[in-house]
Amino acid sequence: MAARKKSAAKVKSLNKAVKKTAHKKAVAKKPASKKAVSKKTAPKKIVSKTTGPQKQRAPGKTEPLDLSALPSELVTREDRHVCLACVLDVMTRYMGLPIKKAQTEVKRYAPSLDEVRARALSRPFFTSQNKEESCPYCGSAAKWHARFTIYRIENTKAADTRRRELLKSLPPSGFAVIEEKATRQDAFFQWAEKISSGIDLEDPRWLREVSRHYLIRKDPKTGWDAVFAQLHSIRRSRRLDAGWELDQGRLFLAPLLFDELLLVQYLVSRAHRAGGLTLEGRYTLPELFARLRNSGYLRAAGIETRSPSDAFEQVVMHLGGGDASLRFYYIVDRRDLLERVKALEDLRVPKAKTLSTRRP
Repeated sequence: MAARKKSAAKVKSLNKAVKKTAHKKAVAKKPASKKAVSKKTAPKKIVSKTTGPQKQRAPGKTEPLDLSALPSELVTREDRHVCLACVLDVMTRYMGLPIKKAQTEVKRYAPSLDEVRARALSRPFFTSQNKEESCPYCGSAAKWHARFTIYRIENTKAADTRRRELLKSLPPSGFAVIEEKATRQDAFFQWAEKISSGIDLEDPRWLREVSRHYLIRKDPKTGWDAVFAQLHSIRRSRRLDAGWELDQGRLFLAPLLFDELLLVQYLVSRAHRAGGLTLEGRYTLPELFARLRNSGYLRAAGIETRSPSDAFEQVVMHLGGGDASLRFYYIVDRRDLLERVKALEDLRVPKAKTLSTRRP
């Protein structure tokens, strides 16, 4: 009796196990519903990031270097352009460099002292007034043109401290600094050439403008722009021994300072008609020599010769500062070049359409 009960229990247990196994197999074969799928295990949709044409990266607009802390008459600026298509074409086709290597070499480029001083530009450099102008040598589009901005600082005591601070603040990757040894006489003649270019000697207002330029150069700490905004005449003072004063719109200069101003005006206009034009009228060289001798300027400058031509040479040397040493600092802004090369690194270098020999 007991044996029968044990046998029935084993059969019953075996049947339950078989049913349970069959149920698991049926559930496994049944397709899973959408609600049963876990969010964590659900496959993610792959969205292509390359759909549609890729836009060409455009180089960012670089802001000009702020040199407002320096005296304006001691700073010059020049913009030049370089054609990257010309450069890369020469480096890859004739020098045999791979395009990546050529691009790296272009990024490392910084002009030499002779290049920044050059006035006649040759391929691949040119000047451009129109942003959409094509290359004058190979005809490439404007997107292949990079801009170099060259700032030159004439180093004087008035600018030395601020010049040092400026150079320390420049990141070395985007700027190159070139130093040049010169004399004060060289600096004076280059300054005189700069202010002489573009003036209309037939318009009497140039006398006022040249006077403003010279006084800013002579005394950069004074706000001469504000002074000139309220004056209507410049005169020689009879009571000042040095400096200047403003009285009811009239600017009075000490005798020696006023004579220097006449000399600068004569230098700028001496090739215009007969003699040079000044605030006191037109002077020939003998007349100017007599004027400076009678006023005591020649004696104050230590000039004793009686020859007008010799005296003029010596007085210009005295006015310019003579052979005293001076340094120019050139700051070359390379940021646009670096950004332009990066933006064009995936493009194929265009073939030259034209080969012009004209100078920009």
